[in-house]
Amino acid sequence: MVNFQILTDALCDLPADWVARRDYLTVVETPIIVTGRHHNLTLRNLVADDFSQVEYYINQGDSVTTSQPHILDPDGINPNSIESLTRKYVLGGKDVIYIVMNSELSGAYDTASALFSQLENWATEQGRRITCVDSKCMSTGLALLLMELDEKIRSGKITNIAEVRDFVEKERGHIGHYFTWGELSYIKRSGRVDGVSAMFGTLLGIRPICSAQYGEDGETRKLEHVNPHAMIRGITKFGDVIGAYAKKHISNPNGPVIVAHGNVPHDAELVAKQIRKYLPNAVIYIGPEWRCGPGIQAHGGPTSIHVNFRTDDIGTLEDTRKNMQSIIRNLR
Repeated sequence: MVNFQILTDALCDLPADWVARRDYLTVVETPIIVTGRHHNLTLRNLVADDFSQVEYYINQGDSVTTSQPHILDPDGINPNSIESLTRKYVLGGKDVIYIVMNSELSGAYDTASALFSQLENWATEQGRRITCVDSKCMSTGLALLLMELDEKIRSGKITNIAEVRDFVEKERGHIGHYFTWGELSYIKRSGRVDGVSAMFGTLLGIRPICSAQYGEDGETRKLEHVNPHAMIRGITKFGDVIGAYAKKHISNPNGPVIVAHGNVPHDAELVAKQIRKYLPNAVIYIGPEWRCGPGIQAHGGPTSIHVNFRTDDIGTLEDTRKNMQSIIRNLR
């Protein structure tokens, strides 16, 4: 038992049964917002297989995006808001830390920071501490960070929220995020590929690889295209490239690798098979429980493939591009 509660966003895409076994962890819903000429609604509590409901509205020409979790709740009418949950856990005798989705992709961190500043004196009066921290991670990259944190908590090496925050701020720079998509119309809307590239890329099976990279300031971490000048075709070749890259950059060749997908289990298995050629002893998390949820699919679509592993150093965007392009050339 610990005397603190961790809150985090549903976009972490952790398996539900894993979360259910951690009483100290609360996953807060991330709603999906639909807007258009004929629809204006909020979709809630969807699981990965419910993405077909989201596709229905996309096919109607509606705009679909994720909203930040319900954070501010001064009237206390939403028991699942960050504010209401924080008050509940503080009054229940626990410190609270909110580990937030990458602030470059969501406004939740800025909103939560303001909230926690407002509540700090109140929490102190209750004899408790509260804080929030930017994970600089997304989807199953955030899941991997939380899994590593869980090991420290369960072993007794982390016992308070100051240590949780220190761990996140230190380790978030070592969680590698690598993404690809087979059908590019979803990611086209994000601006990662243009319309012509998306159309021909989908038809020809050409796959972009994107990675969450730090900028020159060493602070902001954005989703960047890392193979714009070295094309790869097909899911097996993507697995080869990521496998070779992981072998070179993974912190521990026996360590965990997550291979998650939107709704393409066969593609995920092919990627895992190729990675095993390079990392035969690695523990690979794959299977029906490792899915990109509807919030992530709304941005990348059901053909999304995510690969995450721990690295010694994320490196710069330029370094990653050079590494990827060298690997692609050598595999031809």
